[in-house]
Parts: sequence; C-alpha cells; structure tokens
Amino acid sequence: MESFDVVVVGCGFAGAIAARESRADGKSVLVLEGRERLGGRTWYRKFQGTDQGVEIGGTWIAPDQQKFVQAELERYKVQTFQSPVASNFGWGLNGEMLNTAFPIPADEWAALEHAIVQIDKDADRIRFYEAPLGQPGLEDLDIPYSAYVDALNVPAKTRDFLLAWPTFYFGAYPQELSALHVISWVSGFGSSVGWYTLLTDKFVGGTKSLIEHILAEAETEVRYNTVVASIADEGTQVRVVTRDGQTILARSIIVTAPLNTWERINFVPELPHAHRAMATEKQAGQSVKVWALVPKLERDFYGIGIDTTFKWIASEYTTDDGTYLCCFASAEADIDATDLDAVTNAVRQFLPEATVLAVDSHDWNKDEFSLGTWMAYRPGQVMKYSNHLQVPHGRIHFANSDLASGWAGWIDGAIESAFTAANASNLMLASERMHIPNPPKQAKVPTP
Repeated sequence: MESFDVVVVGCGFAGAIAARESRADGKSVLVLEGRERLGGRTWYRKFQGTDQGVEIGGTWIAPDQQKFVQAELERYKVQTFQSPVASNFGWGLNGEMLNTAFPIPADEWAALEHAIVQIDKDADRIRFYEAPLGQPGLEDLDIPYSAYVDALNVPAKTRDFLLAWPTFYFGAYPQELSALHVISWVSGFGSSVGWYTLLTDKFVGGTKSLIEHILAEAETEVRYNTVVASIADEGTQVRVVTRDGQTILARSIIVTAPLNTWERINFVPELPHAHRAMATEKQAGQSVKVWALVPKLERDFYGIGIDTTFKWIASEYTTDDGTYLCCFASAEADIDATDLDAVTNAVRQFLPEATVLAVDSHDWNKDEFSLGTWMAYRPGQVMKYSNHLQVPHGRIHFANSDLASGWAGWIDGAIESAFTAANASNLMLASERMHIPNPPKQAKVPTP
C-alpha cells in the first residue's frame, strides 16, 4: 500500500500550486486527477475541426488587480495578450438592442453616477484579500443582487445595465446572486468602472501553459483518470480510496475539487456543517460558454444583454476560417449549446445577419468533476458559510477558487486558496515531526 506525506485531489490551478508548495516544503506528494487532462475548470484546446486554440473554461486574468496571478506570471515568464478592442457594439437593455459604444441616455447619467458612487462606497467596506468575505458588518449586502439594484431606484436602462454585468460575470441571474459577492469584485477592481474594462488579458499558449510550468517545478506524479471515492481521516493518517479500488495513505490531504462536487466523495468523519451545507445548496454558477464560428466580421464586436439569450458575446479571434465569437448564457436551461440553430438565433439577437458555421462547447454543469461553473455565492451563503470553508477538517484541507478570500471564482482565487491550504498542511505536518520512511520517488509529470 502506497504512502505519501500529501495527497492532492484535483489538478487544476489550485491542485498544481498545492502540489508545488507541498514539494517545496520537502513533502512527498501524489496528485490524483479524475479527468484525463490537467486544468480543472480551465481547458485550452483546439476548436473542433480547426487549428484555432480556444479556452473552453476559465480564460481571463487581470494581472494588475490580481496579485497571485501576477506573481506566477513573473515567476515563469509567461506572456499574456489581449482580446480585440471592439468598434461595433450591441446592448440588449430594456427590450431594445442599442448599437452604440455607451448605451445609457444622457437623461439617466446622473442616476448612473449616483448608483456607481453608492456601489463604490459599499465596496470600500470590504477587506478584500485580507479575510474570508463573510466579514462582520456586511450582512446588509448579502441579499439578492436584484434587490440591491432595485434599492438604488434607477431608471430602466440604467437598471438593466447594472444587472447585466454581474449576470454574465458570475453566470447566474441577479436574483440568485449575492450582492456582497458581486460588490467584492468591485473592491478588487478598485472601482465600478473596472467592470467595463477587465476582460482583456489571456495567457499566451492558453491556461494550460502556466499549469504545466507549475507542475514541472513541482516534479510531482500526477495520476489521471483516477477518481477519488472516499477520504477517511483515521487520526494519524488519511486513507484515500479511489473508484477503481486503489488505497493510498497520506499524512495530509488537500481537496481541490469544486464544492459542488463534494457530495460525490464519502468523507469520514462527515464534513462540518458549512461544508455540507454548501455541498447541498450548491453555488449558483451555471454559465453556458459557447464558441461560435461565423464568417469574418469587418469589425470586432462586443455585446451585453440582460433580456437576450446570450448575456455576453464578443469576437475573440479572426482567421482564415472566419471570426470566433465567445458567448455566455447564464443558465443551462437558456440554450442547448450543441444546437446550431439555437446558437444561431441567439447570436442573431446581436448580429442579425450572422450565419453560424460551427459551434463548440463543454457542458460544465453536467461534468461530474465540476457540476457548475465558477463561484457565484447565493444570497445569504456568504455570511453563513464563507468564514468556515477555509478551515481544515482534521487532516483534510480544502483549496479551490470557490473558497478564496479575494477573487473567488477566478484563477487568482484558486492560486490564493492553494497557498492557504498548502501552508496549513505544511505547518500541521511540521508540528508533528513525523516522517514516512522511504517515500516513493517523485516521478516527472506525465503528458495527459
């Protein structure tokens, strides 16, 4: 029976960082990944039938505002590039499609300014990065985002404008989304204006490129297609049993699986209340990301809508194949991403003359290793649960983007959370002054 100092469950950004930091502290480490690939909720691959690389999952970063991502970029000299600057726009607000660079009419500017001042004021109350988001004194913000915006008492187009951004940013409808979580991102941006300029920076070579750098430094074995069925804390060790019957012992385990999947693992003893509650209630993110290939557009396009099928649509690449549009709906019930006619109709709400030549996507909501998309706290969940989710459960530690104190839902949040969990694990093991004799030699990372 194999024994390791640390077993890491999952090989996305959180898993890779947790493995690297555990190895850097001299621990023997094994990474177990259920999929046949690395990346977790990120996945860089070619658009089906073409040579164009696209991000099927998480994509964008904001290095100027995201210190953990910035540090990793500098560490590995990974370059970034930016999404195209649009010159053609579409705004689906208040039942209209407006093709202007800025959709708010002049007679609503004062109301929009008033709303932004209030949102920024509330954002200033949050100690971003410093502590889990459920901080004392923020209870009034942990309400439906739709109710928060209604209380601002703004005109119709401004209301839809304020609702539309978080609807696509979080992949959840405003009534299902905690205003506190939304406003925490405003804290990270530095102001509400950050909403309108953030989605630009991407990794050269895709998200996969940075994870490969991290794993190469860790020199840790990664076992793909290895699904964890149960994790039992036996007091002095953790017993991990995989779906195919392998048993692995560890002194510590770091679980980086998304919280929506925790119910699929048998934890012994059972998880604490906050972990169980979040695993049962689920976070709200259900975004459907669709890549649509259309004939070449003359001008790069950018569109947002609250009453459209796609809440966000933008031209990301133009090649000899045509223009690749990246599109987001906010719930799996909104569209069948594999239905060419349905995608065409949704694109034509913004681009009436468009012909969709091909589509590509992945169903993250039915993927057993994600069961949803990126983190979107429901109203009330932040104050009830977020303070507890980072706390280890005996020898079981948790790390993923869902749990971050800062950018919960982003790659930066995954990295932050992994540092927190790996540091806690390393400190626990150091305090015990134990050592597993003859730990297995660490193999280099296999190519999935």
